[in-house]
Amino acid sequence: MAASTPRRVIGWTAAYVPVVVYAALIVLPLYYLVVSAFKDNTRIALDPLGLPGSFSFAKFADANNAVGLIAASANSLAVAVGSVVLTILLAAPAAHGIARRSSRFATGAQIAFGLAFLIPQFAVLVPTYLMAVRSGLIQVPLFFLVLFYAAMNVPLAVLLLIPFFRAIPKEIEESAELDGANIVSRMRHVLLPIVLPGLTTVAILCFLAAWNEYIFAQVITTNASYTVQVALPLLRSEGAFQGADVDLGRLAAGVVISVIPVFVMYAILRRRLIDAFAAGAVKG
Repeated sequence: MAASTPRRVIGWTAAYVPVVVYAALIVLPLYYLVVSAFKDNTRIALDPLGLPGSFSFAKFADANNAVGLIAASANSLAVAVGSVVLTILLAAPAAHGIARRSSRFATGAQIAFGLAFLIPQFAVLVPTYLMAVRSGLIQVPLFFLVLFYAAMNVPLAVLLLIPFFRAIPKEIEESAELDGANIVSRMRHVLLPIVLPGLTTVAILCFLAAWNEYIFAQVITTNASYTVQVALPLLRSEGAFQGADVDLGRLAAGVVISVIPVFVMYAILRRRLIDAFAAGAVKG
């Protein structure tokens, strides 16, 4: 009994120490970011991890007033949600068609979606801008970004959803077809609820990709349609390029504002994401 106690302590230590270290690596930068949003540059430099003297939201208001950060976040939210909805509407039928067929065309389509990852984004930057200009969609940049982000995310979404559709027994779909359900009804009432964990994974990944994208948003958008990733770097004042200090507290406040929607979405979809990982483990 005495001999087993040290082994048990060593086992618990080996199991929990890496978890604690990993959690600290995640939590500590977030803590530093949040507390910095309530400090001036001097306090950030002298006491980076200490609590602020007061919890005034002046830095947050200043960040928003400087570059319209809340409006830019609303633009990013509209673009991200719109692109996620469009991606799922396009990817789910495509994934279902590939999963339910064993023809060469289906195999070739799956390979084509996989090859889409080999195209670097910078290679399509100029053609994308020219297409936006010549189609007139440059006048509605947020709508164009919804279409473009959906086009970028569809290959990944299709490849992620194919295994979920293949795991559904064909008898379930055939039974619904015998009951008179057409393909739209079967997809809406039978198939999509079953693959909901996969849809949640796709939604989170596509939302993050659209929310964090910078290069194309920088090229396509203008002042009134800036996304949050374009507006956030503007918090560096022009004086910073002339040797003046950057207001680090204001910059930290802007970053906090920009990440709040991401944390809210993850909090809402967290359970579905865990279910998706569990379903993938069972399939494996």
